[in-house]
Amino acid sequence: MLKCITGLLDWTEGETKIDDEPRNSLKKKDLWKRIGYVPQAQKMTFGYTILEMVIMGRAPYISTLQQPNQTDTKAALEALDAVGISHLAESTCSEVSGGELQLALIARTLVSEPELLILDEPESHLDIQKQIVILETIRKLAKEKGISCIINTHYPNHAFYLADKVLLTGKDKGLVFGPVNEVMTESRMKHFFGIE
Repeated sequence: MLKCITGLLDWTEGETKIDDEPRNSLKKKDLWKRIGYVPQAQKMTFGYTILEMVIMGRAPYISTLQQPNQTDTKAALEALDAVGISHLAESTCSEVSGGELQLALIARTLVSEPELLILDEPESHLDIQKQIVILETIRKLAKEKGISCIINTHYPNHAFYLADKVLLTGKDKGLVFGPVNEVMTESRMKHFFGIE
């Protein structure tokens, strides 16, 4: 669903609209200035530094033959600072922890100054301490920068902690959308997750 929202996959029916405008009517560069997509962090083996990887998020602002400039580097350093990992700027992507890499991927999306941040299981494969750091970072960004966030998670307690609205869905279980406290009831938790 997240990949369909961003256009990485096509909808089989329906469409994505941004401010009532069909996503397909936006140029790709304009779309990626407005939307930031954070995939699940996977261990990276290439030798880019965290700073270089974050600068790659400036692609919508850099023409094909252009090199990143001081403005791009400054934006990347500010994004690293915003997620609390500026001290890792010169570390390679392959030597940082999964949680640090996830924060770097969030920073990579922030450099394009998105209005909407879409995160695919940002806390998966992380220990509880790193999960809390990621959740706190997302909450802070939404509040301080006014960024809307769409998050896919398998942890209902994270939805309770972060969300204003929630879409609850499961295979052959239907879907429910609305305010967290109305959607995530005891009976629905039992229906969707099979737990008391």
